[in-house]
Amino acid sequence: MPKSPSGALLQGFTIERDSSVPIYRQLDASLRRLILDGSLPPGQKLPSTRELAQELGISRITVKNVYEQIISEGYAQAKTGAGTFVADGLDTEAFPQIRTPRHKDKPSGIEISSRARTIAASKSTARYGEVAPFRPGVPALDQFPVKLWNKYMAEAMVRDMRSSLSYGQVNGNADLREAIARHLADARGMKVNAERVIVTSGAQQAFVLIAFVLLNHGDTVWYENPGHIAGRDVMQTMGANVAPVQVDSEGLDLAQAIKRHPKPALIFTTPSHQQPLGTTMSLGRRLALLSYAQENNTWIIEDDYDSEFRYRGRPLPALSALDSAQRVFYVGTFSKSMFAAMRLGYVVVPQEFAETFAAARNLLGQNSSAVVEETMARFMEDGRFTEHIRKMRRLYRTRRDVLYEALCRDCSAWLEPQWTDAGMHMVAWLKGGIDDQAAHEALLAAGIESLPISLYCIESLERTALVLGFSGVDERIIPRLVERLAKILKELAGAGAG
Repeated sequence: MPKSPSGALLQGFTIERDSSVPIYRQLDASLRRLILDGSLPPGQKLPSTRELAQELGISRITVKNVYEQIISEGYAQAKTGAGTFVADGLDTEAFPQIRTPRHKDKPSGIEISSRARTIAASKSTARYGEVAPFRPGVPALDQFPVKLWNKYMAEAMVRDMRSSLSYGQVNGNADLREAIARHLADARGMKVNAERVIVTSGAQQAFVLIAFVLLNHGDTVWYENPGHIAGRDVMQTMGANVAPVQVDSEGLDLAQAIKRHPKPALIFTTPSHQQPLGTTMSLGRRLALLSYAQENNTWIIEDDYDSEFRYRGRPLPALSALDSAQRVFYVGTFSKSMFAAMRLGYVVVPQEFAETFAAARNLLGQNSSAVVEETMARFMEDGRFTEHIRKMRRLYRTRRDVLYEALCRDCSAWLEPQWTDAGMHMVAWLKGGIDDQAAHEALLAAGIESLPISLYCIESLERTALVLGFSGVDERIIPRLVERLAKILKELAGAGAG
């Protein structure tokens, strides 16, 4: 318990025995505070060192040392035979007033930047916190081979300690970049050299780097609506004019974008599995988009966030695989295929941007761990990554089927689930005028997660929906969760009707 000496002028002294701050520093800080805020006015006599030591239950030597320090700095003065006094002539108004701030107070006269206000308004933090079913984008963490991963990590720690325990390489581990390039060739039909691969701390850092390098204030970015939340907010934070482009059955509606919006500096798209609608961009639309970018000196961001998980046939070639002119920045992540906490992703950039992106990565914070990069490189080289993906693909297909059947059986009166051949989530369109934000909040209170599709939108859609992730939910409990979900939606529908 804190202990304070008696006396009206000594009430501000507090000694915390359990604090990591040394006692002498606590005492020194308390004396300075009381002098500067006027609680101990000029000329006020301080307690004797013996009295203060006894009252606080501390060493007298400690008190003497603190007194000597504040005397040497001019806060107090010693008078022979009389004691120690607060120094005369201190202009305490010249010092900042020290007070305990209250959380509701706002700093007087201080304004944050417009960029900071945009960041504060971002909805991208919806993905943080405890994980509950059916949060979108969460892999089957209970099925991750932790012991095997730890083995590779232990080996990475000692393989080359001088490199792994330092900052690593400016563009990311060379072996990992080679492994990523090989993976993209095999799984996504892309022919890239490792020099074009920049390792990042997940897809989000890749979006930040692209915006930082390519965008000027006021540039237009064509952005799928609905679309990726955090990528959109990054572009807005950089001062871009983020123009919403509708998504039809073939993907991003290029004709509508040309008609409605100014020529863009960037086009953001998720062609393999649109986020969140699940649409796959047609070949004709892909070729038209690449042709437009080349003719108009425009860059494309291809966010390929969960392309590994396709449940009918092989994963489709990436948009970048068709990009002979190198107009596409391809962004991939291991957060969905492995686990988010590893903070590892990558961006494949046009050759002429490689050095600039490596420098930007270094300037803005490397963030990814050299040890984790080395571990992931070995994990991929030994075939463990491909093995894990195949296992998860089978598991996620089962979980998708169970969720879809349960939603059709128990919730058909309140929502319409949309079948998906890929990915880790399912869109469920709400019926009966149920608001998706209200449904999201009611489900969350009952321990069921989802994301309202309105969160992904710049412009509202005609229909509302919930985005339900199935990959991270044990298939044995999905039916029971859907029964609970149905009950909540029924209550919401009834409340709306009333």
